[in-house]
Amino acid sequence: MKKIIPLIVFLIAQTVFSQEINAENYFNYFANPAKVKGKKLTTAWVDKLEVAKILEDEMKKAGFEWVSSFRIVQVDKGRYANAICFSEKSKIGFVYEGSHNAFPDVAGRKIKSLYKEATGNDYSEKIAKLNGESEFVKFQELPDNFYILKEDPYWYQFTENPEDNKTLVTKEIMLEILKKDIREVISGFKK
Repeated sequence: MKKIIPLIVFLIAQTVFSQEINAENYFNYFANPAKVKGKKLTTAWVDKLEVAKILEDEMKKAGFEWVSSFRIVQVDKGRYANAICFSEKSKIGFVYEGSHNAFPDVAGRKIKSLYKEATGNDYSEKIAKLNGESEFVKFQELPDNFYILKEDPYWYQFTENPEDNKTLVTKEIMLEILKKDIREVISGFKK
């Protein structure tokens, strides 16, 4: 009996610590500085340019045509959205919410946008004018052919100690989660 209990504890520990980090559990791996060996723990978010490249690549792989990044799209008279990626042929694409909470929160994956939570509007664009003035174009509801891709849930962590990468959500892991999420969204789009 004394030998069985340590064996059971060992097997449970192996199961817990050998889980693969994925879209369903990655928030459980958010580390605090006290739990890493490195001197400085950094939390970062996937860069907008990198997201645009991934979106364009995934949309083309899925068979969408006339795909481009950073396209200004007229939604209706006088209202424009800056699509991070857009298929002109299919008239569908993504707008990007480039903000995040101070600390990652799993609730961010479930909401439409942080802006919607704060203002009741899905999205807004600031239009800068050459005379120095600006105006905000707000969309209470974006058309169904636009999807808001939020920066908030796509975070990763690193330290200067390579040992820490074994237990952190690394940039590589996060890019795979992002690609999987994008594939899921575009599978619902009509070509």
